[in-house]
Amino acid sequence: MSRTTLRTYKPLWGLPRARSVLAARSLLATIAILVSGSAVFCQNVSVRDYSVPVSRADNLRIDALSLDYQTEGDSIVSQTGNLVLVYKKFYESLPFAYSIDLIGSASFRRDTQKDELVGDAQSNLLTRVKKYRRDEGNFFAFGATDLDLNEDNDRPGLDATIGFGWGRFINATALRKAVRIEDFLLEEGIISERLPKESMIELGHIIDKEAEYRELYGDRYQNYWYEDMQNEIQKSRKVLGSIGAIGVLRMQEVLEKERINERFYGWDLSAGVQLEVLTPTTGEPRDDPAFSLGLRYSRPISWSTQINTGFNINTPFSGEFGQRYDIGWQTDFIYEITNKINLTLVHLLRLSKKKSEKAQHNNIGSAGFNFFTENKINLNTAFVIRKDESNPWRISFTTGLSYRIF
Repeated sequence: MSRTTLRTYKPLWGLPRARSVLAARSLLATIAILVSGSAVFCQNVSVRDYSVPVSRADNLRIDALSLDYQTEGDSIVSQTGNLVLVYKKFYESLPFAYSIDLIGSASFRRDTQKDELVGDAQSNLLTRVKKYRRDEGNFFAFGATDLDLNEDNDRPGLDATIGFGWGRFINATALRKAVRIEDFLLEEGIISERLPKESMIELGHIIDKEAEYRELYGDRYQNYWYEDMQNEIQKSRKVLGSIGAIGVLRMQEVLEKERINERFYGWDLSAGVQLEVLTPTTGEPRDDPAFSLGLRYSRPISWSTQINTGFNINTPFSGEFGQRYDIGWQTDFIYEITNKINLTLVHLLRLSKKKSEKAQHNNIGSAGFNFFTENKINLNTAFVIRKDESNPWRISFTTGLSYRIF
């Protein structure tokens, strides 16, 4: 059967291993402690108040870049390099939606026996397109592809899934930025109290339209963009005097210097038929068509937290239906400790079962910190634990820099 597609956006039932349950419970307990320990401020607006005709997100970053070069006398004893490139795009409108997730990696090393450089490259591309039956409805038809490219294989492997589903997602990152601006204006004594819900929502809409301002006004778009944001805040009648230079500087800090994680809320449930279009090995027979069921869920638990989870299961329509299956479940939790430090918890579970055999599991859990050293440069550290059916526990610690291109 084809591999399970894991999405970065989800509960799982019937885990065969107690260790899997304990790992999930530990993750949820940690989240509960962090959320309960967070300061709670009275807000006039919640994330579910925010709605826009079009939600979008676009991100390209270099996630890992490392080089190592060592010599001993006139001889090269070590020469290695690694590069990981990540691209994510999300678009959701009333009648239409799509998403693109691309991960590409390349590495090289020097073969000291042959005194030559050898390398390898691999990439994975996930695409998903949804067409809603009605602009205001939640029922949709969808198509998705999963393309794997590995130079060790004869050719790319390609899976395709078509089906129907129910649900929507909203990107509320602009509203989160509006809340950050509100916090700063309160701290500076520029506003007397929290802004009304209507003002916050409209401020979020203006922030979300940055691309439209850039297209309309060109290089001088920020003058009009900031002016409209200031006018909306002034209309709330909560401003003590004027916003002034300090207020504008605080707005610029949020919109241009801080790194605010994407805020999504919503869910969707989908079911369809998964087909193996192209096998990675020439001459290898394709798998039977399979039933595919997926659930995705995203929600900011508070203004400083975000949880995304995705569950997927597929099983062939042949005589092995329900006796042979692949399950994938991924959950990630992000907690913004400060505007410069994030805590990220990730749990990834894969289950694979063949007929008359016991299910095989693979668990990966990680806890890490992201330090935003500059506007586009991050220092990332992570503590990773891995466990599968046939190998002992593996524990590792990683650290590195990432660069956000846009």
